[in-house]
Amino acid sequence: MTRVKLLPHPATPLPQVDSLDVAFSPAGDGGLAAVFECRSHAGALRLPDRLPAEGGDELWRHTCCELFAGVVGDAAYREFNWSPSGQWAMYGFSDYRVRDSSMPKLAVAAPGIRFAPGAAGWTLQVRLDAAALPDAARGQIELGVAAVLEAADGTLSYWALRHAAARPDFHRRESFALRLSDLA
Repeated sequence: MTRVKLLPHPATPLPQVDSLDVAFSPAGDGGLAAVFECRSHAGALRLPDRLPAEGGDELWRHTCCELFAGVVGDAAYREFNWSPSGQWAMYGFSDYRVRDSSMPKLAVAAPGIRFAPGAAGWTLQVRLDAAALPDAARGQIELGVAAVLEAADGTLSYWALRHAAARPDFHRRESFALRLSDLA
């Protein structure tokens, strides 16, 4: 298991959050399991209401955990969003912020999302099917790990393993700071 610490973007601090860590472990079928663990002051965050476990869109407008995955040297990448509501989203990009419409056509199992709120924060567990990840046979897979946290007052704070720009932007490949092969 590999554990990483996400940091708020300097432009969007949220001092009511003590920590946001993510623990990764490979799944036996080549997939990936992740546990996002947020420690915060009571009432500091606004969390979306529970909804049916299905695909959604624009989940990043509220508290949402995210993962980006791309093959080193290839401009294409995938984005995965998981909401405490139980909804999820998967997007494909052929280049920086250029949507690839073939992603929704992948035969991918819905990610299993488990959300557990607590007095001092929350945890979100997810399992990503191997078919959702880019084809590892083409090379090393690099990951960008991120989260959007919505404060109680509705402002958004952007957290990532690495921030690569003056404004929050999880799509920048320079922020894909983890290799899938390092998670073994």
